[in-house]
Amino acid sequence: MNLPNSFSNLFNNYEFETIDDDKHAALIVKTVLAQGGWDQIMWLFKRYGKRKVGEVFLEDYYGLRTLPESTRRLWEMLFVDESEWQDSHNDSRWQRRRLVHPPARNM
Repeated sequence: MNLPNSFSNLFNNYEFETIDDDKHAALIVKTVLAQGGWDQIMWLFKRYGKRKVGEVFLEDYYGLRTLPESTRRLWEMLFVDESEWQDSHNDSRWQRRRLVHPPARNM
């Protein structure tokens, strides 16, 4: 099955007619989550369901992180468990540790 023609602008780097919504589900999900409009996102959830979309998102979220930061922040509210989200955002490993002291005044 092929994608609706309204998706062609999202896949300029691909031969649009060759994209199969079964074979290339992960590519489609990530592209639509990152760049899609409301109608395209609604189609995505109707076609694949929240579970499949969530699986693709979480695989990227906990894996290579190919999605843009802004996309991850938006969709993590839906797909990431709140306690895990809190832990990942309160992780002290990523806090700044260096302080810049003002220069000493010569008197």
